[in-house]
Order: sequence, then C-alpha cells, then structure tokens
Amino acid sequence: MSPTRLFIFTLLCGGAIAARGAAQPTASSCIQCHGNIEWIQDTNWVQMVQDFTNDIHYSFGLSCQDCHGGNPDPKLGQDPFGAMDQKYKPNPYRGAPTRRQIPEFCGRCHANADYIKRFKPEERVDQLSQYWTSRHGILLKAGDTNVATCVDCHGVHNIRAPSDGQSSVYPTAVAKTCARCHADPKRMAGYKLPNGQPLPTNQYAMWRQSVHAKALLEKGDLSAPTCNDCHGNHGAVPPQVSSIVFVCGQCHAREAELFRSSPKQEGFTAHNKKYLSQMGKEGCATCHKAPDPASSVTGVTELSECVTCHGNHAIMPPNVTMLGPLPQTPCSFCHEPVENVGRQYAEVKTTAQHFAEVRSQLLAKADELGLKGNVRFDWLVGQALTLPPHQLAPASNGQPAALLPEFARLFKRFRIGRSQFTYSDPATGKPVRESLIRCTNCHKPGSIGFVTSTTMSADMHNISALSARAERILLAAKRGGVEVRNIQAELDTAVDDQIQLQALVHGFSVTNTSPFIKRYSDAQKVVDKALVEGHAALNQLSFRYKGLFIFLAIILCLLVGLGFKIRQLSRREPAG
Repeated sequence: MSPTRLFIFTLLCGGAIAARGAAQPTASSCIQCHGNIEWIQDTNWVQMVQDFTNDIHYSFGLSCQDCHGGNPDPKLGQDPFGAMDQKYKPNPYRGAPTRRQIPEFCGRCHANADYIKRFKPEERVDQLSQYWTSRHGILLKAGDTNVATCVDCHGVHNIRAPSDGQSSVYPTAVAKTCARCHADPKRMAGYKLPNGQPLPTNQYAMWRQSVHAKALLEKGDLSAPTCNDCHGNHGAVPPQVSSIVFVCGQCHAREAELFRSSPKQEGFTAHNKKYLSQMGKEGCATCHKAPDPASSVTGVTELSECVTCHGNHAIMPPNVTMLGPLPQTPCSFCHEPVENVGRQYAEVKTTAQHFAEVRSQLLAKADELGLKGNVRFDWLVGQALTLPPHQLAPASNGQPAALLPEFARLFKRFRIGRSQFTYSDPATGKPVRESLIRCTNCHKPGSIGFVTSTTMSADMHNISALSARAERILLAAKRGGVEVRNIQAELDTAVDDQIQLQALVHGFSVTNTSPFIKRYSDAQKVVDKALVEGHAALNQLSFRYKGLFIFLAIILCLLVGLGFKIRQLSRREPAG
C-alpha cells in the first residue's frame, strides 16, 4: 500500500470512530491557523472554520487536509510553508481548485467506490460521470466557467446532507438554489434554448405559483416535484418534449396511461411529423390563419404531450376553465345545470331566491368595476370564496372564516378556479398575468377537439350542479331533523365520480363506449337517486310540519273550548 493510501486509510478509520463517538476531529495545522483571528487577521477565514463544524464531512471525521492536502501537524499552525508543502509525500498540498477543476476535485472521493463506501456503503458514485453529461458539465468542458459546479449547489465548507432541513439541496430548498443562477437575468444572458430563443429566467417565479410548489412549500409534501425531479440533479438536462409523459407519469400514472392510448397522442405524433417538424419560428401560425384560434400560437415547433396543455414550470391546479367556453358566472357550476336536466327536482325555493339576489348583486358590482371576460370570471371566483352563505362563523381568534365543509368539498374537488395567475418577472420586477392553457386556444368551434372539450365541460358542469343541489336539499332536510346520512353517503359516490371524470378527461373521447361517458352515466344515476330521495326527505319534513301544525291547531281548539266551558261553569255558580 502506498504511503498516501496508508495515510488516508488511517485517517478514515480514525475519522469513522470519531464520528460514531461524536468526537471532535483532531486539531490540524489548517484549523490552528485559519481559526485564530489573531494569526489570520481575517474574519471570513475564521467564520469558514466555524461553519465547517456543520459540514457533513466534519461529521465523518474528515478535515481540511482531506480535500486540500498538506501536512496537518498542529505544530505547523504558524508555519504556512510547512503546512502547505506540495512535496509532502503522504498527502501533497493541492490548495483550492479553480472552477474548471471543482468537479474532478470533489470526484476524487465521490467517484471512488473503494473510498466513499467506507463511509456510506449505499452512496452512489456516478455523480461525476453524470455531471459531465449535463448541460452544466458540457459547457464547463467547453470553457464556460459561468455554469454551475458542485459548490454552487452544495456549498463549500458548510455542506450538509440532502436530508438535513438546512441543506441547500433539501427538497424545499432545491428550487431556490437553482434560482440563484437561473433567475438571474445577468448570469443567464446569452444562453439560448434549442430552438434559438433566449433562455428564460422566469422559471422559479412561475414554479412558485404552481400546484407542485404549493404542495411542497405550503403543505410540506416532500414528494411533490421540484427542479431535480424533472431535470435530474448531477446529470441535469431538460427532458425531451417527446418523453415528458414518462416524466410526469412517474406520479400521474393513470393520466399518462390514458393519454398514451388516446386519439390525442396519435394526433400529436402525426402533427409533429407531418407539419411542425418543417415549420419555422412561427409554429402553428404558419398554417393556421385568423380566425382560427391556433393562429395566435407562435414559437411552437413540436406538440409536447403534458406540456402542451399544462405548461412546464407554472403547472397550476387543473380546473374547469381549461375546457370549453366559460359560463357567465362560476356560480352556475353549483347552481345552474347546463342542460335541462334535473329540472324536475326543484331547488329549495328560499335557496333559489337567495341565489338569484346574490348573483344579481355580484354582476352589478362587476359591471360597476368594468370587469369583463375572464377577468370578471376570476373576480367572481374570489367573491364566491368570501360569501357568508359559503362560510362558517369567523373564528374567535380573529382568523378568517373557514369554508363550509360541503361548499369546500364541491369547490375544491370539482376544481372551480381562476383562469389566470400572476407572477413577478425577475427581469423587470413587474407583475405578469398569464392565462391557463385552454382547449379553445387551439380548437375552433365545430372541430372534433372543440366538441369533445365542450361535451366534457358540460357533463362535469351538470354533475357538479346537480350534486350541489342534492347536497343543499339534503342539508335542508337534515336541519329539519330528517335522517339523511344514508343518502349523503350515496351522494359521496357521485362526488368521487366527479374526481374520476377529471382524470378521464385525458382519454380525450366522448363516444358512448369511452370511460368518460360511462363514468358520467354512473354519476348521473347516483345523483338522480340522491335528488329523488332528497325530495322525499323534504316531503317527509313537510308532512311533519303539517302534522305538527294540525296537532297544534287541535290543541288550540281544545284549549279554547276548555276556556269557554270554564267560563260557563263560573257563571252558574251562586254568588257568595
């Protein structure tokens, strides 16, 4: 065994024992010098030594010389030439690497299976080889030192384990770490996408608005995707557009399976091969002219499965605004069926009257504010969330009122939401309003795509409105004391069917044998039954009220008669 290997092996064994016993690493010449403000006269060096005590390498008993080389003898703490001896045989001094040297510098250990597995047998050792296949690695080899290297993501002397909540590569921190470069317009200037367009710097700002970011950062769901889940980490490259469905399908398996067997997948493939592969920067607008909706779509040279409808970084919670044309108000999704279905099951009269009044007031206010189109629709969505009939009583601690359970369930599960979102552009600092991608962006009225999307939208609308109506009828009966738990349990299956319909949209078919239409038919039967039984419960409540009224009337008559009788008896009594 060479002297260098013997030295490292001895150090590792001692370091491993020290780590297990939570002992301090042996003092070294590096720490003696750089950790002493009186000697080094530089607070940054002292802080670096202090930061290193939080480093993952420190916890395994490693120290400065394991990376930088040199003689660690503490006696050389005031002898920089002796400590940084480049001819020190056991471990020659290497110093700090240049940016181009950093990957290989870290790879000396992390790409050495024999070395690294002494510390963590399960640790991967292919990070370096992956890095050289990444966009960062390719550009670094070409001489671009502006790209990210190991230290840009992991840090330098305060490197924490990825499982450490304070690590720069902990799931909740990954996007912010990537954004240090990718959201910096100056640093990203000059870089281009494969289609020649400038590399955008709004990815982080848009991702922060996404359903993935909200799940990860607000709900604490560490399984929610962040940058490296789609792009990879050490081998970071943008996924090819033709394979996006496999990336998304890691979590959304059912939707991916439906899409890949749908006519939409066949259409995308054929369109890409026949038309878009030959188009220039104008994309769809090359062939589609006004008033065709697709005429406004430019810069598209390939239709990309999930991304075409959902986008990539700003993946918003899917909602009904993505399908067919929007109704006048979002209120109708719960209060007014599209077709003349369920009309025989009338709404509770007082509820219908109150809805009509509130709806008129909201529309009048929207007209007063000059709101039109999607902006008005989104404003009304926000108003629906704050209406007193949709909320519980405000909390005593001053917190805003929570939504009523039945309203929250229908509102969230049916995905009634806004058609637009806003993010801050890092290049200008100004707010940017983006619209959700909608079927009508590409499909003109009368086309197969337009008919499919409007049919799906109308069916989901009907199920939602009728489910909500049945819910309100049952609640009215329940408040009157009628037992409706069994009926409500049945109605829950219709709500579950609504959730299934949202997934089955990805089959892009409304034929009678399609899974979407079959599920819609099942949901329709359940809702019809709930409406019938709900009205029966209301009739039962009405019967009880009538019976109670008749009973009270009889009691009143008896009391009146008894009063007259007492009066007659009192008149017949002799005076005195």
